[in-house]
Amino acid sequence: MGFRFFILLVCLSSFVGGWVAADLPSLHQSVLFGFILAGALLFFSYWALRSTERQVRDFLSRPDTSKSLSWFTDLLDPLYEGTVHLFREKERARNQAEETSSRFVAVLDHMGEGVVVTDLKGKILLINKAFSRFFKVDGSVRGESFGLLARKAGINDLIEAVLVHRDSVQKEIVFSETSPPRTWSLVGTTAKGAGLTDVYGVFLLFDLTEIRHLERVRKDFVANVSHEIRTPLTSIRGFAEALVDGALEDPETSREFVGIILTHAQRLGEIVSDLLHLSELETGKAVLDYRTVSVGAQLSRIEDLYRAIARKKNLRFAVEAVPEGLVYETDEGKMDMVLTNLVDNAIKYTGSDGEVRVGARQEGDEVVFEIRDTGIGIPRTDVDRVFERFYRVDRARSREMGGTGLGLAIVRHIVEILKGTVRVQSTPGEGSVFSVRVPMAQSRKEKN
Repeated sequence: MGFRFFILLVCLSSFVGGWVAADLPSLHQSVLFGFILAGALLFFSYWALRSTERQVRDFLSRPDTSKSLSWFTDLLDPLYEGTVHLFREKERARNQAEETSSRFVAVLDHMGEGVVVTDLKGKILLINKAFSRFFKVDGSVRGESFGLLARKAGINDLIEAVLVHRDSVQKEIVFSETSPPRTWSLVGTTAKGAGLTDVYGVFLLFDLTEIRHLERVRKDFVANVSHEIRTPLTSIRGFAEALVDGALEDPETSREFVGIILTHAQRLGEIVSDLLHLSELETGKAVLDYRTVSVGAQLSRIEDLYRAIARKKNLRFAVEAVPEGLVYETDEGKMDMVLTNLVDNAIKYTGSDGEVRVGARQEGDEVVFEIRDTGIGIPRTDVDRVFERFYRVDRARSREMGGTGLGLAIVRHIVEILKGTVRVQSTPGEGSVFSVRVPMAQSRKEKN
């Protein structure tokens, strides 16, 4: 019902009511009829207004569910259409904001770099999960000081440079308080917000620990390779020059010098061969030939190979009994290389009257090989590094025994490509235990 139609209806009702009241036979009846008509009109008007009020309230609270305003449509329909339009625009804007916010949070929380946003006073406004993990933050830190949270002089200097001087700064910081120590690159800059005067500090923390470790390993590797190769080359050159200078005329001396040259040439060849083998393993070019291997037969070959060597050093060398029928799928040649390297090391670093024992057993779906010795052992500080290339606990003794320093690095890489693990437990002066775990069966995908 339109508002104009309602007014017309009221006027028409009043006119008809007045005309009817005028035709009544007595004044008392006319007045009574007028009061009744006026009360009816007032009641109807009050009811219409209250009904409209309820409809308007329902509409304003839930414009998406309200279909139309049945009372005073000529006045309220424009309000209805405008409100519905505004509501839909608001809903669209809210959905877009929520979608943008969820994407932003998802990207922020999946970043490997730590992110922190502060105001110009250094108070934290926003952090991501990587930042929380690094600083071991539990719960909300909004409003706390970034400098106090970091508790690092280098970070405080950088924060001041960014927030006070408005500079873009990058600085590398070592957190020695963590275990192990971590190296982070901290980048700070300022960013303007939506308002004309809104300025924020934005800081990114990049974890450079692994990169710096790899750089150190690369430098150590280059230095070690140079040193290991230079030693035999120097000897070869020195004795060759001695032969040229006249030692060749003395048959006994020349034979001795040639023997020394041959020994160092062989050592140089072993280093180059191990380097090529290690490079093949690291680059993934190694071809795996899986077959079913008997653990007992494999360890029997190891025993035959090293029995005489151990007897020569006056060592007790034994292969423990292996469960009958224990077999596994592996690349037999590469596993032979793993076991011979470990047994060879155990014999080299175990003195006279010592003992070296080799055993194997099944644990779940894995075969576990253990090589135990009563040798010199490995200091705790060196245990985690013995599988690095050219790393030696005792450099002088290792060279004296003829090792290339690459054997354990080769062991680790072979075991990794066979989907296994290698661990070492050692006590200086008491000996070491090397444990190798490899799957009993390889998946079809790995075989191919």
